[in-house]
Amino acid sequence: MSEHAPQPKLEFYIGKIGGIVPLFLMISLMLLLTAHGMGGPKGAWAPGFLAILVGLLLVKNKGQYCKSILDGIANKTGVVVITAWMFAAVLGGLMRAGGLVDGILWFGLSTGIQGSAFLIIVFFSNAIFAAGTGSSNGANLALSPILFPAAVMLGADPIWAALALLSGAVFGDNVAPISDVTIVGCATQDADLGQTVKERFPLAVVAGTIALTVLFFFGGSGEAAQVASHVDLDALEPSNLVMLLAVVAVVVTALKGRHLIEALSYGILTAIVVGVGLGKFGISDLFQIPGTRGDSTGLIESAISGVTGAVMFVLILLGIIRIFMDSGLMDSILRAIKNNLGDSRVKSEMIIFFSAAASSLLVSANAPSQLLVGPTIVRPIGEEQNITPERRSNLMSAATCSIFYMMPWCLAVMVWYSAIEASAINSNIQVPSAAISFIAPYPWALFLVFMFSIVTGWRQGAKASAKAPGKPVAS
Repeated sequence: MSEHAPQPKLEFYIGKIGGIVPLFLMISLMLLLTAHGMGGPKGAWAPGFLAILVGLLLVKNKGQYCKSILDGIANKTGVVVITAWMFAAVLGGLMRAGGLVDGILWFGLSTGIQGSAFLIIVFFSNAIFAAGTGSSNGANLALSPILFPAAVMLGADPIWAALALLSGAVFGDNVAPISDVTIVGCATQDADLGQTVKERFPLAVVAGTIALTVLFFFGGSGEAAQVASHVDLDALEPSNLVMLLAVVAVVVTALKGRHLIEALSYGILTAIVVGVGLGKFGISDLFQIPGTRGDSTGLIESAISGVTGAVMFVLILLGIIRIFMDSGLMDSILRAIKNNLGDSRVKSEMIIFFSAAASSLLVSANAPSQLLVGPTIVRPIGEEQNITPERRSNLMSAATCSIFYMMPWCLAVMVWYSAIEASAINSNIQVPSAAISFIAPYPWALFLVFMFSIVTGWRQGAKASAKAPGKPVAS
């Protein structure tokens, strides 16, 4: 890091602290709504909009402020998430129309895998999808519309069914070698990717086991089980499970390294062919000229309209995040942390962990947060304290896969919640509060496992040599 910090793009009448006022105001109002059971992407529109207006009153160079907002909205990460949202929503709508939920319900009732036991299937299904694609967002968007209502109908508590999906997705993303979190973490520390995943896996498995235990013992719902017990098994059609071919198409394509949008597109095409072939819906159900202006043109329009609330939230959030980044406050925070380093390994690993966690909460993204703190804080501390690059990468990954996924205002959590919310509404299930992310089993388990590892030295890995071949040495 250079001795002199770059000049911030935005100047506020109250100093750099003005850069965090819009973000703090939006988060505060969102938490207020969440406390009253009104949280969610659509509810965040007004808080975000008001926050932007307040920031405009505080900033000196208002033209640059407006440009920062537009630059944030045009962020590539946001564009990818929004596009994936639309495609995944269409895929989910088609699979619902094809009766896949009934097919899974038939499977659960026939095999006796119901209640909290079915949440284990939910967890591993989302974990496999996330690990195969390297994306927790992709897993939640693709599978939540199917697995969430099916789990509830099979006797799982709606809250724990939602948390099983979130936990499974985070676990899969955490252990995936192709996850952007893993790749960015290794790149910023010059760590070996294979060794990093190898060292991380036992810690992640312990956390996953804890999460599964919690889901199994607390995930059942007597009321939901009564609903499932009154379902006529003979009325369900096992042939609806053929719609799973659409999910298979997505997973196989993604595992071949194709883009998530391409994979979702093949899933949509497969769902259309299977759905029409089974007679579950016709071509006219996909698109038609409505009889009355304002009515839906079919399944595709209805599916996309269901995610408009989340799309608008992402656009507003990205604009506010860019305001914070352009204020220069983050640079000041990073310098302050670096100037107060300790000389103990435990304290150094704590600084690495919590600086990555704090950065992810401030920018509402996990991989980009590693780009901020990885080279500027984590690497200098790690090299000074002789902490291996793989351990440093794993500390950052754990931080951004634990605390980050507990907070309802973070982008990936909103992706998960929007999918749950839309699925609950479409299935006439009571919508859980967005605040349930605060008790997500796997993020909490991962946090506790790494705290134990930092304090006790369990599975820390070997210390780095002072001049390891191929590894840079602190200057």
